[in-house]
Amino acid sequence: MFLADIPLNIDWQQILLHLLNFVILVGGLYFLLYSPVKKFMQKRKEHYDKMDNNAKTNLANAKQKEEEIDEKLNNLDVLLQDKRKQAETELADYKAKQIAEANLEAEAIIAKAQVSAKYEREKLLDSANKEIKDLVTEATKKVVSSSTSEIFDQFLESTKVSDQDENN
Repeated sequence: MFLADIPLNIDWQQILLHLLNFVILVGGLYFLLYSPVKKFMQKRKEHYDKMDNNAKTNLANAKQKEEEIDEKLNNLDVLLQDKRKQAETELADYKAKQIAEANLEAEAIIAKAQVSAKYEREKLLDSANKEIKDLVTEATKKVVSSSTSEIFDQFLESTKVSDQDENN
């Protein structure tokens, strides 16, 4: 009678057993397959998130280092300009010092040359004066020696005339 009341020959006990088997199968598959796969996928996601975060951190560090390098390059440009200006100033000072030393040396050489020229001039003037004196002396001696006899003759004649005048 119990079987006659069940339409289409459905056995509830069999349905419950199949349902229990299905629940056990689903629970087993969940614990054996789904949970490990889900954990694996979670670890994989965390791994790739960590890699992404590391890449972002590295990129941020690289950008920061790039900015620091750019800043250092700008500072280096300023430093090089300062060094260049300092070198130009030192070069200008050195050139001015060298020119001043050259001018002093030139003045010393000119002064020495002037003294030497003055000494040479005086020496030449003394030599010329000596030669002139010698020439004048020689000329005087020649004039005196040639005219001495004439003057002496004139003197003698004048004394003879004066003696004669006195005698007269």
